[in-house]
Amino acid sequence: MSVRNPVTPSPWRKSPRFVVAAVAVAVALSGCTSGGSAAVDTPSSSGADATVVRVVDGDTLVASLDGTVETIRLLNVDTPETKKPNTPVQCLGPEATEYLRQRLPAGTGVHLEYDVERTDRYDRTLAGVYLDGDLVNADIAREGLGVAVLFEPNHRFHDEVLAAQQEALEEETGLFSATVECTVPAQIESAIDQLATVPTATAQTSAEASGLLSGAATALAAGKAADLLLGRTDDSGDAVRAVVGSVVAGKLAPRLSKATAAATRQEGILKERRQLLVTREHEAAVKAKAKAKAEARKKTEAKAAAVAAQQAAAASRAAAAEAARQEKARIAERQRVARQAAQAKEAREAAKRRTRKAPAQAPAAPPATRKVPKKTGTPYPGYTGPRCYAPGGRTWKPCP
Repeated sequence: MSVRNPVTPSPWRKSPRFVVAAVAVAVALSGCTSGGSAAVDTPSSSGADATVVRVVDGDTLVASLDGTVETIRLLNVDTPETKKPNTPVQCLGPEATEYLRQRLPAGTGVHLEYDVERTDRYDRTLAGVYLDGDLVNADIAREGLGVAVLFEPNHRFHDEVLAAQQEALEEETGLFSATVECTVPAQIESAIDQLATVPTATAQTSAEASGLLSGAATALAAGKAADLLLGRTDDSGDAVRAVVGSVVAGKLAPRLSKATAAATRQEGILKERRQLLVTREHEAAVKAKAKAKAEARKKTEAKAAAVAAQQAAAASRAAAAEAARQEKARIAERQRVARQAAQAKEAREAAKRRTRKAPAQAPAAPPATRKVPKKTGTPYPGYTGPRCYAPGGRTWKPCP
């Protein structure tokens, strides 16, 4: 950050003739007059000469007057604070202090002019400080490092300081520069730029819309803060910033208002867009959930059908296997019966063959004294299967 001519003023500014002319023109243009005319003060013999001992800050110095050391408070100009208790260093305060320190180094001879009140409540001497005919009070304002202030009844140097302030305003110097980050104009311009970034593109998702709305809220908050800077009041204790804000309000307030209105409209569009997207996404989520549920049901049904099919196939295979086993058993039984029949037939034929070959013999008569009980029926009641006869064909038994 830089301030135009922060240390050494331009040579032409040291000319009292130019100062008077410039002040007259500036005051006439700005309407900053007292009693309808622009009165430009000049050094007189009624003041006092002093020697600078040291600079305290941008609007206060210590000087020696006839061997007495006094603190001098420059009248009708106020610079940003650098040493005020419980107050942070304010924008361009160090630059204002450095400007005055280099403009009035220790040992510099100056001329003091007074107003109605000679001292303030801090017992500081109130004065206009002249160096080679230039009013240093006004030079500070012309550099954009201080602003014009009026505390009645001390108004002697106010018009000249105010005219110098108007020059700084028109040239956008120091506190009135938008290129110095901490100044009110820079903060207003930054807020306007932020407001201009509130997107006009249509969001495609509710999350994207929420992100854009977050950016819009940040920009609108910056716009609101900037609007407070232009409101002629300042609760931070920075009186200089309050004055600058009121001075630049006429130029910057309409632009800020326009940018805020546009961003507010866009924020409303984004809110509507987000609500629409939320509704659509909810409906899509419901449909997707129903579809997923239906697909899951289909998968479950398909799995159950597959299991049933596998079970049916297994049952069919088991039935087929059982049928095959039973058929095999039936075949085996038929074969066994056939074998038995064949064996019985073979046995009968063998018995017949033996009968034909053996000579006939009369049966032996039983002894007269022995009774042979008469056999009745079959020794195997109820047996109807194949019979295996003993040699001679007289007895038989079931074939094995």
